[in-house]
Amino acid sequence: MINQIRADFYRQIHTTGMYIMLVLTIIYAATTTLGQSVGGVTVRGDSGQFAQVGGKSWSVLTGIKVANMGETMLLYVFIGVFVIVFGYEFSQKVYKNTLISGISRLAFVLAKYLVMLLDLLLLFAVNFLTVLMAGLVAGRPLGGSLGTLFGTFSLSFVAATFFVSVIFSIGVFLLVLTGSIMIPAIVVVFPLIVSVLHVLGEWDWIKYIDFFGVGGMKVSALPPYIAVSLVLLVVMIGSSALMLRNKEL
Repeated sequence: MINQIRADFYRQIHTTGMYIMLVLTIIYAATTTLGQSVGGVTVRGDSGQFAQVGGKSWSVLTGIKVANMGETMLLYVFIGVFVIVFGYEFSQKVYKNTLISGISRLAFVLAKYLVMLLDLLLLFAVNFLTVLMAGLVAGRPLGGSLGTLFGTFSLSFVAATFFVSVIFSIGVFLLVLTGSIMIPAIVVVFPLIVSVLHVLGEWDWIKYIDFFGVGGMKVSALPPYIAVSLVLLVVMIGSSALMLRNKEL
């Protein structure tokens, strides 16, 4: 499993796509923060909420909170992580070479997931750090104490990383199930699918899989969302490993 992780990171270091995503993340975070742009897609995040935040005088803390609300936009960039880590091997069918080397199916899927998790952690850290620096460069007030700023910053990129990784685990499941590299397209529109289902069905429970709606929530309200996400993550990873075990190499 460790060797698999090392191999994936080695390949990424020599992949131009990773550096492109890094640059795009910095540009997006800097331009939206300096331009005071607000946007995103969530079940609860209606246009009124975005307008209310965007109409306020911005502080550094405001920029971080707005970046939390706009995570859906970054999903279109970060889907590259999914394609590079998982999609390449499945599109080229070279994952079979890894599996016949002796690694278990579960270890293979877990290693891939951990690589994606670390990639997302880095990208979201860069995103929120750029937002922080852009706010300071623009001469904006902090908007709170250093403790509040640090706490919001830390929780923001860790929570964003976790919830996006859960969405990607769904993509892994669908990719293993179908073997089609087109599956990432479904992952990208996941927030839109959840939002449409909520409008059409008016199901209150669907808010628990609105992974991008947790950005503006209090920490005390997060436990049920985290619990649902963990269950979904275990099911997706376990099911993917089980299907791989039953696939012919």
